[in-house]
Amino acid sequence: MYRKIEKELLNWKKDSKTPLMLIGARQTGKTYILEKFAKENFKNYVYINLEKEKEISSIFDATIDPKEIIQKIEMFKKIDFDIENTLLFLDEIQVNENAITSLKYFCESDENYKIVCAGSLLGVKINRFHSSFPVGKVTIKYLYPMNFEEFLIANNEKKLIEERTKYQNKFWH
Repeated sequence: MYRKIEKELLNWKKDSKTPLMLIGARQTGKTYILEKFAKENFKNYVYINLEKEKEISSIFDATIDPKEIIQKIEMFKKIDFDIENTLLFLDEIQVNENAITSLKYFCESDENYKIVCAGSLLGVKINRFHSSFPVGKVTIKYLYPMNFEEFLIANNEKKLIEERTKYQNKFWH
């Protein structure tokens, strides 16, 4: 299913050195769109749900050093993490403030880590953040509920899209 934010995600991949945080209301498709993006644009990706995978979430309680975090993820997931070709997706990141704080250190690392994260009520969590939020070290994008144009595209309504475009061009330009 196409979402307009996909273009922004591609631009982030191409140009950004900072981790990406996707914020949006519950059930807007944050996990879906980030997994789709990972599968289509990276050789490998590692998905971690910090709410469900408590043992991995606890890594961030022990350290916020990117190399140590990656080493421990490799151990738990039984993988070799290829930094150049792997996207790390931390879902439900709001459950662990240290995971959010670690994003600053991933950004500042000499390694070119590609990290995306999302979580329910993440915007609320950021406003109540007790630690030092990594301002300027994280690219924040917002995913809103599907708009009418995205709905038409998802339902392959080419005729309606054409009519809508004609109407917009006639009255709004």
